Amino acid sequence: MIIIPSIFVHSELIPHSKAKQIVFESFSHQDRQKSLTVMDACGRILASPVFSNRTHPPQILAGPDGIAVKSEDTTEAGEDRTVELDVPRVNTGMPVPDGFNAVIPIEEVIHVTGDRYKIHTPVTPYQNTIQAGSDIEKGDMVMDSGHLVNPFDIGALLTYGIRSVTVKDWKIGLIATGDEIIPSNKSPLPGQIIDTNSSMVSMYLQPYGVTPVIAPITPDDPVCLAQELNQLANDCDIVLIFGGSSAGSKDFTVDAMKEKGTLLFHGVAMAPGKPVSLARIHGKPVFGMPGPSIGSLVVLYELVYPLLRQWGVPIPPDTSIKGLLTASVSSFNGFDMFLMMSVEAHGEKVLISPVERRFGQMMGVRANAILHKKAGTGDIQAGEEVEVRVIRSLVNT
Repeated sequence: MIIIPSIFVHSELIPHSKAKQIVFESFSHQDRQKSLTVMDACGRILASPVFSNRTHPPQILAGPDGIAVKSEDTTEAGEDRTVELDVPRVNTGMPVPDGFNAVIPIEEVIHVTGDRYKIHTPVTPYQNTIQAGSDIEKGDMVMDSGHLVNPFDIGALLTYGIRSVTVKDWKIGLIATGDEIIPSNKSPLPGQIIDTNSSMVSMYLQPYGVTPVIAPITPDDPVCLAQELNQLANDCDIVLIFGGSSAGSKDFTVDAMKEKGTLLFHGVAMAPGKPVSLARIHGKPVFGMPGPSIGSLVVLYELVYPLLRQWGVPIPPDTSIKGLLTASVSSFNGFDMFLMMSVEAHGEKVLISPVERRFGQMMGVRANAILHKKAGTGDIQAGEEVEVRVIRSLVNT
């Protein structure tokens, strides 16, 4: 059985469900826009409609490979009557030469010599052609506001002569705090910790059109922290502060939140993620995130992602999978537990195993799913079916 270590519980902790309710109800949608080149717009949400700069196709095109004809020259053709014509050969997608208005497939003609062909099939005007403007006319709307741009859309926008678009833009400020925190390009000395949370969370946000704004690492100085908080909350839509939310002698995050805004909660009955805090500064949500990366990851999935989805950020819904638990998991009264799990698919059989709890990054590296064990539920026995949230691609073995 996987034993969950004891967790200090104090009376100010609020339930996980209450924390989510406060997050959802306390902050309105933020409307920020910016112009991007089409090549940079994949994965972004359009903030305004886009209209074609071109008629496409600009002229009549051949449908099948064949010969271009004037439809009126084919009216006498039939099964028992052959008509010979001097006409140009055309291939699929090629412009139909001026003066011609239809195409006869090459399989239905007999080549005589040069550009001379025998036909026995009459055609009507524009038969077997792609008419000018059949795809879109200049000035027609290509995509409406709210459209999520995907790779195929990029090709369409370029085809229609569109070089830039206006997209919705969300900025999230990221602050790493602590005298012991150093940038990732330096080698840590004993007692120093590399700032990995800023880079990790940036990578989790950028694919969905969110612009991360990474602040300089802020020392354990309440004045510096309050100033940085104030600036980022003014410039960004959300601020995430990593570290300084627990009860250590240098944990100043909550004090800075109170100084610059209104503290909504500090401490949630969830593990990992218990020290998480939330304040409103300049009307914006400011989250005090746990220092450990696993705790930050859980808070991102449980509180930050849901708020961004509510604002219209195109974060996909959670993907879940069911399987058989390979080891029992004990209960912990009053806490929602988020356990790192390893999912292995063996054909149609799915096995879900708890990842060994340990300090550092490897627990997250080895996990590809999270089991949410809600407060008040009992032990889960090995062999029971459980459902987990997938956090990275699964590989069949």
